[in-house]
Amino acid sequence: MNTSMKETKLLHEVKAAVLHVRDLPRMAAWYAKLLGMPLQPLDDDKPFYEFDMNNQVNLMLDDHRNKQGREKYPICMMRTTDIHRARACVQENGISISQDVQLPHPGLAYLQIVDSEGNEIMIVQSDWVNPNPVRPTAPDHPIQNRINSVVIPVAHLKRATEWYSKLLGQQIKPDRQDGGPIYWFDMQNGTGILLDDNRNNQDLAALPTFMLKASNIHEAYSFVRSSGVTIVRDVQFDHYFIIEDPEGNAVMICL
Repeated sequence: MNTSMKETKLLHEVKAAVLHVRDLPRMAAWYAKLLGMPLQPLDDDKPFYEFDMNNQVNLMLDDHRNKQGREKYPICMMRTTDIHRARACVQENGISISQDVQLPHPGLAYLQIVDSEGNEIMIVQSDWVNPNPVRPTAPDHPIQNRINSVVIPVAHLKRATEWYSKLLGQQIKPDRQDGGPIYWFDMQNGTGILLDDNRNNQDLAALPTFMLKASNIHEAYSFVRSSGVTIVRDVQFDHYFIIEDPEGNAVMICL
């Protein structure tokens, strides 16, 4: 897609980070322990389990049982208030639609697009807000139930930055383009979108696609280490470290 794409200004919030899993019950239990959250009963008819996070940007584990055979699955959801306007703008700008608008039930609609780097992104319109969200059993748990950022792995940072700036209707900030490996967009609900070319993560078997928040990075590190969690990158710059879940997905823990 070329850089003349018109700004959509339709996507202001992240709705969820989405993690593809193979064994949904096992992974739901693992993440519940990591987040210090009660594990709710799983519905056998649902291919996903969703954790309520404290700014309504949830963590969704999805085994995609109804989408078997796809090479890639969505790594995040973005919220829109008008799915049909969003689709029209996507189509007008020549963005590839990998799954057209779906209307599973009243109050929910979504479509999937492919970004400039080949990542699958889901755009969702939903009227539902959980009136009784599940919260951690201990408010001072070392890893908070908050997604700091959705991390989008990119091959070409400049190209991806221009692409997302237009998709999100945000201007590129010159002070952030310093030749480093990342660029980030602030979103209305406080969970940002971080583009990362991963030049410093080439040794990792998998690249992180979301960040969880810790109020004290060293306490969080001690907690996961004592819990037997695999650590693939020790604390860097007193700011973050990276762990691996049982299925080999990388997760970044950061301040």
